[in-house]
This record gives sequence, structure tokens and C-alpha cells, in this order.
Amino acid sequence: MAALLADARTEAARRGARLLRTHCWAGEDARLVREYEELGLTATLEFEVLRSDGSFWPGQVLQTRV
Repeated sequence: MAALLADARTEAARRGARLLRTHCWAGEDARLVREYEELGLTATLEFEVLRSDGSFWPGQVLQTRV
């Protein structure tokens, strides 16, 4: 994941972006969110998506300055 994020930062900088955002699944004690935070991203917005079976998919938006 670190290499993918490094590539995304490089591409964002090449395009002149100053902010890089992503979102991820926030279930299972938000383990994936913590992994992104360890790579330097900051959690911002929590959200839920209603699935067709009536359950909710928990999500988290994260961002970092480029």
C-alpha cells in the first residue's frame, strides 16, 4: 500500500494538486483506516453506503497534503 500511495502522491504533484484524498472501508475496528493514518493520511469524513440487502457499508475519507 505504501508504494501505491507514493505513486499517487507523485502523480498528484505532477498534475499540480495540493490535496490527495481517498476513501476506504472502515469496518473491523477501522484497521485499514489506521494503516492509512500510519502512512501519513488524516481521517476526515465518516460515511455509510446503504447496500441492496439493507445493510450498511462503513467508509472513511482520508486526505494528505501533496
